[in-house]
Amino acid sequence: MDLRQLKYFVRIVELGGLSAAAQSLHVAQPSLSQHVANLEAELGLPLLERGARGARPTPAGRRLYEQAKALLRQAGDIPALVRQEGGDVAGHVRLGLPASTSRRVAVPLLRALRLAHPGVTLEIVEGSTAYIAEMLQRHLLDLGVAVHPGDDARLDVHPLVTEELMLVGPPGEAAPGPVEVAELAALPLLLPAFPNAIRVRIEQLCNAAGLRYRLVAESAAAQVMVAAAQAGIAWTILPWSAFEHEDPASLSWRPIAGRAFTRTLAVCGSRAASGQPAGEAVRRQLQAVVAAMLAEGGWPQAELPARR
Repeated sequence: MDLRQLKYFVRIVELGGLSAAAQSLHVAQPSLSQHVANLEAELGLPLLERGARGARPTPAGRRLYEQAKALLRQAGDIPALVRQEGGDVAGHVRLGLPASTSRRVAVPLLRALRLAHPGVTLEIVEGSTAYIAEMLQRHLLDLGVAVHPGDDARLDVHPLVTEELMLVGPPGEAAPGPVEVAELAALPLLLPAFPNAIRVRIEQLCNAAGLRYRLVAESAAAQVMVAAAQAGIAWTILPWSAFEHEDPASLSWRPIAGRAFTRTLAVCGSRAASGQPAGEAVRRQLQAVVAAMLAEGGWPQAELPARR
């Protein structure tokens, strides 16, 4: 098994077939087929399911794809790392951001990296915090911003920002002041599915009060949650950053009474990959960008996390 074989296999999976991969790689299709056959013989497992519509990976092929993708990304950084001069940092970093966080920090982060580390190429991947955490565990991201995972021996975790979570609903329907748990539980709610941190917190909050909440739908997509609230279908729980750019007249929002209802986001990375110069540069710049926003009041309803 060599890097060329892995590159070919990754391209086949990503393009969904040998014909498209052969065209993209400028390699004859029989040659690609032989490389796949050699990989399957070496591993003793089928890696692709071939059909009229192309080829897709088997479960073993999916595992090989994920590992190969991470290995090829690391191998691609080697020339830049070797050629580094005068302490300049270079390399490719894949960063996962929740959509609401990306909207706020992506452009300032790109600007800061261009000035401080022009040799670093940043790839931003958007998704829910649960999706980002899964991608980190599968080594498909170098860094990701996700809900603080606590003590996880697999991850290098750096707290980034603590956001207050708000009850968000249809326009003109919010009473003044914080919403009490009993009132919240009586509302039709659209919440993320388990094990999302917001869903867990609502479950704990209502269980402690001896209440059952009214769940009418599930989604972790902030756009869907906001749109459902605007349409009067359901109320939901979101950080300010997820709906601050919406027309204020299109929504109502209230804080949740009692103990502070917050989530802490952290910059997470695999411990195996920690210490890589490009990744460390991105992490430091991201933390600096967020700290500057908070100091200037540019991130409402948020603060630096309390030190643990």
